[in-house]
Amino acid sequence: MAISAEELAIRAALVENYNNYAEGLDSKQWPLVRACFADSILIDYGPLSASSGAPDVPRRADDWMDYLQGVINGFDITRHTITNHRFTVADGVVNCRAYLSADHIIFPDAANPHIGPQDNITVVGQYSNTYDEIDGQWKIIKSELVVHYTHGNLALFESAAARVAAAAG
Repeated sequence: MAISAEELAIRAALVENYNNYAEGLDSKQWPLVRACFADSILIDYGPLSASSGAPDVPRRADDWMDYLQGVINGFDITRHTITNHRFTVADGVVNCRAYLSADHIIFPDAANPHIGPQDNITVVGQYSNTYDEIDGQWKIIKSELVVHYTHGNLALFESAAARVAAAAG
């Protein structure tokens, strides 16, 4: 089955959106992350987002950015790898599912980038994003993350959030 030029362009834009999201998180370039989302969004990352609001209640994307920064900024380094993009464009709904593997690290010694299992939490799962075209750009209007498993020190999420809170004073 042939794919139209329009659908190929949509697919490329969605992969770019995922890439910008991962790069923005890992480099802490928050305007790049924010640009991936519409102004009003639905977020369901299961237990990872539960404290930030109900998944079926729209929230401001700026509030979601504040939440993400409150955790991600507490890690010394993160590496989000998003692969195996699968697209659905049907009945006016544009969706893309992709696999995620994301390392979140707090170095025990910033001068020595060697870590042990206690210094890393890896999250592995699948994103499912729904998009809308807004001002010529494909933006996430709904994002779901199903976590398949984690390995490492899950308490690092709390440690990272505490580091951000301490830095804020």
